[in-house]
Amino acid sequence: MLKNLFRMQLLLLLAVKAFAGGGSEKPTDSRQITIGVLKGPSGFGIIRLIEETKELPRNTAVHYLILPSPEEMVARLGSGELQAGLLPLNMAAKLYTRGGGFPMAALTGRGALYILSREPTLKDWMDLPGHTVYAIGKGATPDYLFRYYLANKGIDPAALTVDFSIPAVQLAQMATAGKVDTILISQPFAALIQLKAPDMQPRLDFQQAWMDVQAADKPYPITAFVVSPALAHERPEAYAQLLKAYRDSIAWVLAKPAQAAVLIEKHGILAAPAAQAAIPYCGLDFIPAPAAKTETEAYLKVLLEFDPVSIGGTLPDENFYLAP
Repeated sequence: MLKNLFRMQLLLLLAVKAFAGGGSEKPTDSRQITIGVLKGPSGFGIIRLIEETKELPRNTAVHYLILPSPEEMVARLGSGELQAGLLPLNMAAKLYTRGGGFPMAALTGRGALYILSREPTLKDWMDLPGHTVYAIGKGATPDYLFRYYLANKGIDPAALTVDFSIPAVQLAQMATAGKVDTILISQPFAALIQLKAPDMQPRLDFQQAWMDVQAADKPYPITAFVVSPALAHERPEAYAQLLKAYRDSIAWVLAKPAQAAVLIEKHGILAAPAAQAAIPYCGLDFIPAPAAKTETEAYLKVLLEFDPVSIGGTLPDENFYLAP
């Protein structure tokens, strides 16, 4: 009799647990995800989400962490402190191919590199021989793309001088002060230089050059939004809502640059005047990863040719492109 009573109590307990959903994640389970955002233009597009942080479906709260460098972003993703983050595309590929476990959810930014010059005779790539170009990004995208374009045009790199010794901030200051005449630099520096030194004009556009060489209809991709697969698979409603909110935020920033610039400064990403001047030229975009695969691979193949280590030695496999 006692044995039967114990069995009935056990069955009742199991029934109660099953009714409560004890064997699976409950809709009321709460979780916080932390998203890493880089200072500079790559962080512009997500600014409305940071300002208007809301709980996502399934009680998923979002916290944002502003970080100064891609290297720190990689470290915090690897430590598990972050569940999502923004990275230069080549670093996202490198993290993934080396077993980092963070596929790309979306392409969120395109190139923004220009050669500015006071030299009126510099009108075309074929005018570069004989010039000295002070450039940013040795061993990174500016360096690789510059060499790629020179090779495509049949220009011997030895026919010009490229100096990578000056950091971007100092180079912008020197260009504004008239101490250097021809520079390769990115946004937002290019916009700021033109505001202060109108004679420093864009002479060569790296984005247009990419479209010409690749027969592409958009500039090269450069910023990836990477996420933990657990977020996408365990909380699909929250993941889908996050991607939609990010896409909407980018559209809002592009439509309202003055308002966005105020928020960008408020959250420590960049000063408002620089942000407002640069927003139209920063290549903000939002393409779900699977739809961005072809152009992403085209870009990564160029980097692979010049420096295999820069993307982890090989192209990422198809699982790098996380379905929405």
